Amino acid sequence: MKIVKNVMDSVPKGTKCAFLLPDKKLEKSGGKNLLKYHTLKTIIKMPENLFFGVGITTSIFIFETGKPQNGQNIIGYYVEDDGLETVKNKGRQDIRNKWQSKEDYWLKAIHDGNDYLYHTRQIIDPKNALSYQMPDQTVGLLEKDFTKTVLEYTLFERNIDSKEFIEKFLDSVLYDSKITEEEQKITIRIEKRQKNEETKYG
Repeated sequence: MKIVKNVMDSVPKGTKCAFLLPDKKLEKSGGKNLLKYHTLKTIIKMPENLFFGVGITTSIFIFETGKPQNGQNIIGYYVEDDGLETVKNKGRQDIRNKWQSKEDYWLKAIHDGNDYLYHTRQIIDPKNALSYQMPDQTVGLLEKDFTKTVLEYTLFERNIDSKEFIEKFLDSVLYDSKITEEEQKITIRIEKRQKNEETKYG
């Protein structure tokens, strides 16, 4: 941060300066103090695997020097894939010749403010964040996963071996073999529990 501050304090007012930093560096290291004297214009989040194996994710932070932020919003973009691939002991390389088209697209998209292809453009309020905000991961639950969990829990409650029960149940369904009254009760109980949970949670 001392280097970042020194660079921006030393160049003429209105100079554009770009720094490659860890994503949350400005938030964790007093970045808001920089905004009293300089404007953070753009944040370009780089691919997660840019520094594969190092354990950090990075963004390019573009400032305009000598002009306070004064609450001006920051524009963010996310270059999720730059087309490069990691080659053992040789770093990241453009082995599939994708980089040029990616570079051309992103230079134009960021310059024009129109990320029409990937739709990653976001407006960031500097009062709330000084980094690109990744969307929350949506977690989905399939009905079969729900049913499986209910079955396993019910068998666990009854101290019944799940593998043996499932084999007997399949035999009953596929080959019409007999299952015990207790096993029939468990099947009915599982169905009732599933209906209750569905009613409870919609």
